[in-house]
Order: sequence, then structure tokens, then C-alpha cells
Amino acid sequence: MSRLLRAEWRKLVTTKLWWGMLLGAVAFTAISVFAQLATNGLKRSAELPLSTGIEQRAILASASVGYIFSMVVGIIFMTTEFRHFTSRPTFLIEPRRGRVVVAKVITGAGLGVLYGLVCSIVAVAFMVPWYSAKGITLGWAANDLYLVLLAVFGVVAIFAVVGVGIGVLIRNQITAVISALVWFLLLESLIGALSTLWTWLADIYKFLPAAAASAMTQIDAAPGRGGISLLVPWQGAIVLAAWGLVFAIAGWVTLTRRDVA
Repeated sequence: MSRLLRAEWRKLVTTKLWWGMLLGAVAFTAISVFAQLATNGLKRSAELPLSTGIEQRAILASASVGYIFSMVVGIIFMTTEFRHFTSRPTFLIEPRRGRVVVAKVITGAGLGVLYGLVCSIVAVAFMVPWYSAKGITLGWAANDLYLVLLAVFGVVAIFAVVGVGIGVLIRNQITAVISALVWFLLLESLIGALSTLWTWLADIYKFLPAAAASAMTQIDAAPGRGGISLLVPWQGAIVLAAWGLVFAIAGWVTLTRRDVA
């Protein structure tokens, strides 16, 4: 397994994919955090003052937007095997396909950790000097900002595993990426909006992947920031990780039952 892991990691880091997507994650994180900082206090702005704990947590939690890129890089990392037919020599060298899937998941998790760490650093790098210039204290302990930062790190990291799982289940690269983006950026948001109207839908919504990610940061559960009922952070982390494993296991089962294209 160690040689398989080294081979998968070499496949990943010897291409432009991982750092190209990392730059995208950095850019999106920077834009998201900066936009909230820069627009706070403007006329007609509904945002709370920068000094409030809710707003500080919300701004820091916005760094989790980098999950989009960690998820996509996870999908591409897996589906590239089928898109460029490298799955054939891969499965000839290691015919136990389950081991290949496990190696992909572990490698994706390692890359996700890197993405999560970088996104967290970018958020802090923007917030600390901005708050210092405004003369406002960041309540790292009082406002649980350390926990939010840990949640941002976890969300971005875990979504890389979710991406690999989706890639195992949906082997077509374009279909997998588009389907994931439509679900997480559109459909699940729509379900979240409708869940405020129907209690039964809210009970289902909280167990969906993006809702589990929101539970980790707890922003959507805060009064004045949406008020949607979510799981507690540790439950959200378990549910989100479980989704990645479910996708990977389902993909592994289908992979063992059909020929490699």
C-alpha cells in the first residue's frame, strides 16, 4: 500500500492540476473575506458591526468557499484515470481495485489538508491587519474564532475526499464536475431556502453535505445570519466525511462490477 500511495501522490504533484486549483482556492478565499470586510458598514448594508462575535465568525467562516476547488481537484484526480485511460495500466499493476480507491481517498485527503491550511492562513492574513487598522479587537477566544478557523480547515479538507468519492462514482469527468457544482451551488441552496417553509424538509436538509459543512462553521444557525437549524459542529464533520466515504464505497462497488473503460 505504501508504494501505491507514493505512486498516487506522484501522479498528483507532477501535474499542474493541484497548484492551479490551489491558486483558485486562494483567490476565492481572498475575494470572499475581503468582500465582507470592505462592504461592512456601508449604507444599506445588513451586516452586523465588525466588533460583534457573530460577524467576526461569519467573515472567518467565508474562507470555507475554498471547498469548491478542493472538491473539484478531488473529482479530477479520480476521473482523469478514466478520461485518459490510465486506469488500464493502474488496474493491471494493482488488480485489487479497492486498494486503488483507498489510495486515491487517502491521497485526496492529504491534498485537502494542504488546501484547508492555505485557505485558513489566507483568511487570517486578511482579517488580522484589517481589524488592526480599524482598531477593533478580534475575539479569538471570546468569540470562538479558533473553532471557526478549525472548521474552515476541516470543511476544505474533507471536501477533497468528497470529490474523490464523487469521481469514483461518476467516472465521466465533465459530468461529475458539473453535477457536483450544480448540486452544491444551486440545488442544495434551494433546498435550504425551502426548508425554512417546511419542517419535514429542514429535518432532511441538515444531513445533506453542504448543510453539514455549514454546521461545522455554525454561521447559518446563528441568529441574524439565517437562523436555519443545523447539526452541531462535530456531527456536521462526521456527516460530511460520511458522504465522501459513501460516494467512494458506492463507486468502488460499481467499479468492481463493470469493465474498465
